[in-house]
Amino acid sequence: MYFAKITNHCNTKNRLQEYVSKQLKPLECLTVEDPEVFKKHLETTVHRANLKFPRCRPLVSYLQEAYSKGDFTAGVGELIQFSLYSQRGVFAGPPEPVPITPKEGVQASLFAD
Repeated sequence: MYFAKITNHCNTKNRLQEYVSKQLKPLECLTVEDPEVFKKHLETTVHRANLKFPRCRPLVSYLQEAYSKGDFTAGVGELIQFSLYSQRGVFAGPPEPVPITPKEGVQASLFAD
């Protein structure tokens, strides 16, 4: 499993980039089973957008391995970049608290007898 996070997003310059940006922003903070499926989704979205706005300069999507082992970087041109972080473990929550037993003895008092 991978966690998708937007790591870079540039300002849009034309209607094509606005459309692609609106389509891809909801993908932030989602879990992804396979990076190749994520890449196919990016390619499909970009292809549809390029057909819808033929007068704009076409965009290209990509997927490549990141510097850290097991992670990937995906994006569309210089418009938007996602980092796909591999989930390395499962958070099980904090451990159960250890019960504190009170010490037996004379109770301290603020008042003198």
